[in-house]
Amino acid sequence: MSMGTVCSHSFYIFFNLSIYLIMSSINDNFYQDFSYLYHGLFIFFCFFSFYLLLKTKRSPGFIEKNSNGNLSIDSTIINNNEGQNISMSGSPLMIPKSDLLFKESCDICKISNLPLRSRHCKKCNRCVLKYDHHCSFTGVCIGENNHLNFIFFLFFQTIALSLALYGLFKTVNIFLSKNVYYKYADIPPSIFIYIFFTLIFFVYCGFLFFFHVYLISTNQTSYEIYHKERCPYLEIFKKERNKIIEQRGIEIESTYAFHPFDSGIIKNINLCVKKFWDDNYKINWDEIYFENLKTNTIYRNCCDNEYWSCC
Repeated sequence: MSMGTVCSHSFYIFFNLSIYLIMSSINDNFYQDFSYLYHGLFIFFCFFSFYLLLKTKRSPGFIEKNSNGNLSIDSTIINNNEGQNISMSGSPLMIPKSDLLFKESCDICKISNLPLRSRHCKKCNRCVLKYDHHCSFTGVCIGENNHLNFIFFLFFQTIALSLALYGLFKTVNIFLSKNVYYKYADIPPSIFIYIFFTLIFFVYCGFLFFFHVYLISTNQTSYEIYHKERCPYLEIFKKERNKIIEQRGIEIESTYAFHPFDSGIIKNINLCVKKFWDDNYKINWDEIYFENLKTNTIYRNCCDNEYWSCC
């Protein structure tokens, strides 16, 4: 565990504990004015979110160094329903085993064939399966193995922060009601500082939670959304999918965005859950890529619009 991670975890413990201390210091009857249910829920969500924070430290899906990391792919999966090969008009997808499209290597980790969607993290100095992003707070990459665990942490932490906000506001209200001659100016400024930062963390964690739920449900990653130019397979998929759809006479909106790995919300979540329970479960993104390329099924989501059609 790096020093940066130790500091972030220590800050997490200090922040949640200090909220309790600041409320009890302002309200002498803090433990009586709040129900046992509130105390129990607040402690539970703080404890469990910290447990999930530590659990997220497990391997995000590091690829062994000095290895050939590429998964095998069956060339027959790029055949359409009539048994004919799909015409790819000169793109790398003309090659059955997609050698030109997916053969990426990492000189640092000495990996000759990186699996699709894998990236090298400079901070971890390792290659990660289905790289999403490097989380500075947890001190580890979020990848194929720990993405769902990270979402659970965000959910429990958001609930804990909402309980903290409730307690802080109620403490201010109780203080003013029990001390009729006191005004807001008489309340220690520290509590307003904690309300301010707790509100910021609450909004931030809540936004991240819903954003990553969206990523899971559409089988995307943060990296693929914010660094499309570094993921050529996204643009290739969109162009070739448009050609195939046009050849089959299927009408779609001009702003429609194709997501190569989106197989519907049920299948997307199912893949993530399988990796959550079993780190050794292998997901062949190459096969999903080609299966989605040849299918007639179109999955729509909130980003398929004129304002954000490229995601």
